[in-house]
Amino acid sequence: MIPSSHVLLLGLLQFTIGLVGLLLRRQGMVVVVSVVVMQNGILLVMCATAGGSSPSQVEGVVLLALAVAIALTGAAILYAFHRFRKSVLIDEHDRMKH
Repeated sequence: MIPSSHVLLLGLLQFTIGLVGLLLRRQGMVVVVSVVVMQNGILLVMCATAGGSSPSQVEGVVLLALAVAIALTGAAILYAFHRFRKSVLIDEHDRMKH
């Protein structure tokens, strides 16, 4: 069995890698992927801390659905930027008006 401290450390490492990618890059896809990596780290920590108690399966499904919805929302925003502005560079989208 893997100790919970190792799982928590892995979740922290994933969150840190995602945060570094988010702060250092300005391409849209890299930003979305960095946010997803951060989200995976948070979900890993949440699952590791909930391992002691016995949450119901419904709570897990709702948590997973929310995580997927957040990731898909980011991808949809990126797609809208690319479709209307023909660019996915974050610096070019400082204003929402045309």
